[in-house]
Amino acid sequence: MPCFKGIAVSIHANGAPLPEYGVQKQSRVQRINTYIPVPPPQLNSDSNKPEAAKFAISITLLTPGLAIPYSTPKATESNPYPKPQYVGSMPSSNPDRRFNGVVNPYIPMTNSENETIAAYIYFDGRAKEEVATLLRPGEETWVNSRWVQVPSSEGGGLAEREFLFREVGLERWLNGLDLQGHDAAEKLERRRQKFEKRRRRQKANTDGSSGMDSDKPSQAAETLRYGTDDNSPIEAIFDEDDSLSSSDDDEPPEATGQIKVAMFRVIASGEIKKGEYSPQFDAHDDDDDEAGQGGKSNANGIDADVEHTTSFAKPKSLDPKTISTQTVTGIDGPDKPYATFTFFYRGERKLQVFLR
Repeated sequence: MPCFKGIAVSIHANGAPLPEYGVQKQSRVQRINTYIPVPPPQLNSDSNKPEAAKFAISITLLTPGLAIPYSTPKATESNPYPKPQYVGSMPSSNPDRRFNGVVNPYIPMTNSENETIAAYIYFDGRAKEEVATLLRPGEETWVNSRWVQVPSSEGGGLAEREFLFREVGLERWLNGLDLQGHDAAEKLERRRQKFEKRRRRQKANTDGSSGMDSDKPSQAAETLRYGTDDNSPIEAIFDEDDSLSSSDDDEPPEATGQIKVAMFRVIASGEIKKGEYSPQFDAHDDDDDEAGQGGKSNANGIDADVEHTTSFAKPKSLDPKTISTQTVTGIDGPDKPYATFTFFYRGERKLQVFLR
């Protein structure tokens, strides 16, 4: 990650993509998982009080020759004008016009110029998507809010609620993860060992590839991920690296602590309508849940360990004229997405359980 099956997905906070750890790819079910750290709360410049970290989701349908989003290293004295990495060519492209890219592009299933991807975003194992959006090939699509209906008593109309990471009591968060069973410690230790084994293999592959003949054509990868090295912000992960494989029974449950983006291939042939949208949620649907999740203090008012869940900011009015919708025809079945990206987000302490 962020590139898998010709699609780039990344979670952004504080103006940059979050680094990714412990990548797990399950080709049989077209799914890729990774862990991301939750950024700390930010101080409000006006009130000087900490506010929950906001996040946004970036999705790009990759086309041949496209610069891979956020793949440009930081400028250095030895390389003051760094260049990004690029998407490769279609497998059937004319050899004389092939792009020397590091990752494969999205390969359409049909000959229709209207084929694209519909992305559905789910939080914390909820059965209903928070938002869905259509991708335009080669263009980055940002999703940072859920559209809601404002009750008529408050003026009516359409509003948006931005995505937040909200702190909750650690005990409540662990209950949401269903880790109270007798084998919880065993599962955590097995997962930690698998991550360590995966990290050693990836390091060995990286060290081995550094000595390869530079004149030899490089193989395009299907998968990339973001790391913490500013001089090389993305890392290719090749299919033959079996350390990426993962069994279904070792996956965390569909519960608190995850952002899932399911991709479905569609034909977007319907009429584009402006200013028409029927929100699926009321502006106050989540208010009771958010109020009950609490903060850092326990019942005795003593600071307690905390973790995080996704949440939503207060509703802000939205001009319906800026909205466009389009009818699509699905290619993939509703229970068989083309690809699924799952980001398991963890606070710093919890992340170390898996990655120390």
